[in-house]
Amino acid sequence: MTHNFTLFLLNKVSAQNYMSESEYENVVYSLEILLINIFKSIQIYSVALILGVLFETFIMNLAYALLRIHAGGWHAKSSINCSLFGLVVFVGIPLIFQKFEFALNFYWLLLLSGIILAFVALYAPADTEKNPLVSVSERKRKKILSLLSVLVISAFSLFFAGPKIATLLVTGLLIETLLIHPLFYKLIKRRYKNYENYQNQP
Repeated sequence: MTHNFTLFLLNKVSAQNYMSESEYENVVYSLEILLINIFKSIQIYSVALILGVLFETFIMNLAYALLRIHAGGWHAKSSINCSLFGLVVFVGIPLIFQKFEFALNFYWLLLLSGIILAFVALYAPADTEKNPLVSVSERKRKKILSLLSVLVISAFSLFFAGPKIATLLVTGLLIETLLIHPLFYKLIKRRYKNYENYQNQP
């Protein structure tokens, strides 16, 4: 449904007349991902509002999204799986934290931040079968931006945020870091480093 709606929107503005076939395919993919994210965000935040964890969900999702936009990683194959993942992670985890008044201390935050930074340095960005990162320069750019995102969010969490907010921020980073790890790709039987199947571009 989202794919058809994406094509409908692009056809309305005659987008295909102004770009090459490959450019059009990239625009279709990017717009489709944007629309899916908007629809899923509405679902997730609606449930979070009902359960009383709207602010907590936003904080955790913010850290996750700021890293994910550069680091990439796993995408669910179906809309239902994507919705379930979002609800379990971005509503379920904050709900558990709230119920048990859970918060990490400074040393745990520091340790996790170090692990996240190391994994991002090693494995970001991670691509998918549908969107391989063929360009070498693009992969380098995304890695640098991923590392900067982790450093900024981690520094804010460690030195400026309170324990509860810091815990949510670092947890958001940790979830995204797990989604780019090659072991996660192996567990779910998805191909890793998809760009290797294509000729590298500058």
